[in-house]
Amino acid sequence: MRTIKQKWDAIPVPRLLRNRYFIAFFLFAIWLLFDNLSWQDWFSARLNLNRLEEEKQRLEQDIQTTKQKIDAFANPDSLETIAREQFYFTAPGEVVYIIE
Repeated sequence: MRTIKQKWDAIPVPRLLRNRYFIAFFLFAIWLLFDNLSWQDWFSARLNLNRLEEEKQRLEQDIQTTKQKIDAFANPDSLETIAREQFYFTAPGEVVYIIE
């Protein structure tokens, strides 16, 4: 009767697949791919981080623009200019013509 080792050696399998270290590494890699903290989760978290950083930069630019508008409203001369240009305010007795 043949032993298990002899039966195993009789199967035509490439030598690399018989290496127990290769098999252990391969199983470990498969486990990493489908574990709860897998590469897929890491990659999606990285994409989300990049998207959030871009949004942060956009919001910082919006804050700067808003600060400039606040400074413009603090000056009475520029406040009058803004009121006339954007909201079509007029002085008493003045006529405004809007040409588009």
